[in-house]
Amino acid sequence: MKNMIIKMVICDDEPKYRQLLHKIILQDSFACDYEVEITEYESGAGLVEALDKGLTADVYFLDIQMENGTNDGIQVARELRRRKENGLIVYVTSFIDYVQTGYEVRAFRYLLKSQIEDKLAQVLEDIREELFGEGFFCFQTKGETIRIDKREILYLESNKRQLQLVTAETEYNFYGSMENAEKELGQQFLRCHQSYLVNIKLIQKFSNEQIELQGGIAVPVSRSYAKKVKQRLMLEMI
Repeated sequence: MKNMIIKMVICDDEPKYRQLLHKIILQDSFACDYEVEITEYESGAGLVEALDKGLTADVYFLDIQMENGTNDGIQVARELRRRKENGLIVYVTSFIDYVQTGYEVRAFRYLLKSQIEDKLAQVLEDIREELFGEGFFCFQTKGETIRIDKREILYLESNKRQLQLVTAETEYNFYGSMENAEKELGQQFLRCHQSYLVNIKLIQKFSNEQIELQGGIAVPVSRSYAKKVKQRLMLEMI
């Protein structure tokens, strides 16, 4: 991975946490043999100003509640998405009360400050896999082999022996089993119903009855899957 360069932003009003994140990220880059460029900001306002000047990054580590409260991590994340910035958002916070907000901005992870030393290495491994891992799903339909970026798939729906794959732009129908598709798509996708498999990264809201995906698309959650779905989605943000 010597040619892998990941641009990261750390935004936190507490210097000790900026320094801790910076240190562990550098240690991880040496240990796992990849290059990293880290830029630090002590306020959301400073980060937004940098965005105005053309800043982009692969990953944004955002504190949720900063001192002045006017440009906290939630507002910055919304601003990133408003500008169509697709960098991964990792919330780093002392609080655990913002899970739904994390889904609104497609946050990648939710890391408690008390867990930085124990869990940041795993988050960084997940980031590398997300950015550079195998990210395509292949299937055959109408005599052709289709190759789709997993990040573009909203959900799959099964109807007897046929699957329907839905993206924001189009739909595909092909023969196959939901069980095989679930194995091939991996941990990025969640079974929420006997007939539905959804992309966790594109979930905006969820309840015991349904999941709302990007674009306002609603997918049902069955009673038999409700507890598993809630546990998985809560853990995704921790």
